[in-house]
Amino acid sequence: MTQDLILDDPTQRPQPLADGFPDAPPPSRPIYHLKRENNARRRNAMTFSCLGKIAGTGAATLGLWKAGLGKLFRSACRVRPVTQAPLVIGLAESGIIPSALFHQVVREACPAAAWICSTRRPSPGIAFSEHHSHAPDHSLPDPEIRPTELWFVEDEITTGRTLLGLSLNLCRRLDQRRVRYVAFTDARSPEARRRFDAILSADGIRSSLHVLFPEPPPGTDTVREEIRLSADPAIHDAPQQSVSSTVSDWLFPASRPALGRQVCPDIPLPTGLTGSLLAVGEAVDLGVRIVLANPGLQLRHVTLSPWEVDDVHIHNRLDIPGDYYLYNPHTLRPPLYILNDPVDAAVGLAARERLEAMGFSPRLLAL
Repeated sequence: MTQDLILDDPTQRPQPLADGFPDAPPPSRPIYHLKRENNARRRNAMTFSCLGKIAGTGAATLGLWKAGLGKLFRSACRVRPVTQAPLVIGLAESGIIPSALFHQVVREACPAAAWICSTRRPSPGIAFSEHHSHAPDHSLPDPEIRPTELWFVEDEITTGRTLLGLSLNLCRRLDQRRVRYVAFTDARSPEARRRFDAILSADGIRSSLHVLFPEPPPGTDTVREEIRLSADPAIHDAPQQSVSSTVSDWLFPASRPALGRQVCPDIPLPTGLTGSLLAVGEAVDLGVRIVLANPGLQLRHVTLSPWEVDDVHIHNRLDIPGDYYLYNPHTLRPPLYILNDPVDAAVGLAARERLEAMGFSPRLLAL
């Protein structure tokens, strides 16, 4: 059962917003326009440099994106100040890094800010499906403690259907009346945004949108799909008896946002690493923390996202059993480290074998 957060520690109270975020813009090529494989619903795709899917991303690049998210946060807080215990929510896979960076931003102003992410692995919580996704089935952990407000953080808002359903579910179960949405870009039409807001308003929920790129970047498909008012779009909780995941499937399960609410996730971080860190799937939430602690290291995401080789942004790719992909392996900077959760051990070993066949000498990173 969800409980209220009792703030009896002065260190957990919201702090004045700092002006320490640099004004530097995101990297010169922050967005990559791509083509999806085997997805009739959405042919065009995009990804962002901070996600490490097309090229390596290091601490400096992640810092620039964090600065951009920080500016959005400060702008939102000038309209309505942040409350005592906000909850930051990200969706796997591509929402993990944006929500991780945004949670760091929010905690600088509000030490009690918490963070959860969805997972595509069997797990207790709110089960839902992204109907347009290549890997649609997700579960979002129960926040356990009632937050004072909700912040959803995405790389790209497409139809908004998933965000709407989760918002209605969480607002009802957590007795919330305000939601804020943060995204790099929003592909919805103005009419789709209006209908989204109208459905929330009909449920007594006020919302605000904060987008890093206010207009969809050139080449973005503006989504025209309607969200209808005729049926309740809320996502309902799934039965728990079908869940088969165990904590042994995860590295540091107590510190993972896909398994539970995190305020200050703490793991022993290796230091002094250089080269490339290949994070398999949802281990990317650990990968981003390791890269931020190692300025000489670049993050590369071994991802489920299936994109075509276009000879523009993607020149080659490594297909890894389990429907995983590593793009542009020719740009990897040795030494190579592979990071995977125990549940993805076979994927990590397969990636190592494929890379060894290319002449690399990757090592499985032991934490």
